[in-house]
Amino acid sequence: MRYDLVIIGATAAALGLAKTVQSGLSTLIVNQTEMVAYEFVNTFREPEVYARGAFYHKAFKELEADVLLGTEVAGMTRSAEGGYVLELYNTAGFQTVETSRLVDTTAEAPEVRLQGKSLNALLIQQQGKSVPDMEWEAFSLVPEAQSHAYSTAILKMACPEGETVATARHRLVEAWLSRPEALGEWEIAAIAFVFEQIPVQGKFMAEDGRRFLVSAAYAGPAQSEEAGIQLGRSLLAC
Repeated sequence: MRYDLVIIGATAAALGLAKTVQSGLSTLIVNQTEMVAYEFVNTFREPEVYARGAFYHKAFKELEADVLLGTEVAGMTRSAEGGYVLELYNTAGFQTVETSRLVDTTAEAPEVRLQGKSLNALLIQQQGKSVPDMEWEAFSLVPEAQSHAYSTAILKMACPEGETVATARHRLVEAWLSRPEALGEWEIAAIAFVFEQIPVQGKFMAEDGRRFLVSAAYAGPAQSEEAGIQLGRSLLAC
């Protein structure tokens, strides 16, 4: 199968890019997990954005593009024409696709340098009390606007570069058991299964010609989607 454009990652940037080029370029989006816009939704990166998972799934479903979720890029080589040959793997087995344009919107490639990363959790306080003003080494609290009887906040735990999600989740739970007294009446409602990652830069090109538009480098999903739109316009103009 051949496409004009393959996008790695079902990110907010990928959504903006695919929407912009879908009338002019045949497009495939490949995502390793079933999560979409995960760099914002599933990381608990920002208040309230985590509740928009259904919105983003619908947006990707409505694209005039092929979207393969739960699909891994098992290998990549350059084609004789100067494009790319990708070996993809999912539960259906292996398949090969070719493309003349490749854009990686994830932060997982070795070319992407990170300023830092954190594992985040959603906290809840049933009586609607305010988020405490407190110091907790390696942790920070992001309050949410309250429109209900209970209070919520996002807890962020800074993580070293090589730490895995499984190890970080265990460490967060252990730290929570000895949390500061000010958080004694707060509970963990959910812990993210994905790191919040802060890349050094959002847009660059690798030596082999691959384009990177790292969605997580932008302040929020709207800014990330806009970056995808801008790149899409430039690709259509080429």
